[in-house]
Amino acid sequence: MPAQLGKQALLDAAAALMDARGVDNVTLLDIREASGHRNRSAVQYHFGDHDGVVRAVIKQTMDPIDAERNALLDHLEQSSTPLTPRSVVEVLVGPLGRQLRTPQGRQYLRLCAQLINHPRFMNDARDAVALTTSVPRCARHLAPTLNQLPPPIAAERARQALALGIRACGDQARLIDTPNSPAPVLPTDEFITNLVDTILAILQAPTSIKPTPNVNQPAPRPARQRARRPTTKP
Repeated sequence: MPAQLGKQALLDAAAALMDARGVDNVTLLDIREASGHRNRSAVQYHFGDHDGVVRAVIKQTMDPIDAERNALLDHLEQSSTPLTPRSVVEVLVGPLGRQLRTPQGRQYLRLCAQLINHPRFMNDARDAVALTTSVPRCARHLAPTLNQLPPPIAAERARQALALGIRACGDQARLIDTPNSPAPVLPTDEFITNLVDTILAILQAPTSIKPTPNVNQPAPRPARQRARRPTTKP
């Protein structure tokens, strides 16, 4: 078996097993046996360890998504039409949502939903930003949308929006591949449009949280009044 073909067989087997059982319930032996590989050290040779396999499985789909987003951003930035919050969110969501159209893409989305808060891979949705170059670019374009919010609220909104996008796509992928789905399944284009609407609503909604005073900032000192000299009559 050619080395590259053997490596892909391992990735395909790992993705299928981790999708079915969960990322922590699959061993390197399971992956090797499912791939049909005879070399007992094949997984370690290509990926090092279990977590290396998981990262490689995610990377093989994440990289093309990242490239598509960057190409879309390049086109929008070079055009004469100003970028709007909606056009940027469409760049962020569209390439991810379009993975729903293939079995392999839906598998990838379900794995991402597993990993979004996995302690060994991502402690927080914001960790996903560091894995791509396109998401930080989108975030820079969307930053003015959050300027009306206090910085801690703006950061929380961004985290919620990113996590929602990943989890919503994972849930939709699960529904599509569930026989006799218990919930209605929107067509992919409608699902993407609705997800864009929802994320925009999260980012643009005003906050009801009142700003808290900074207790460490000293209170302004009252202005001193100049003493008035007594007047004397000539």
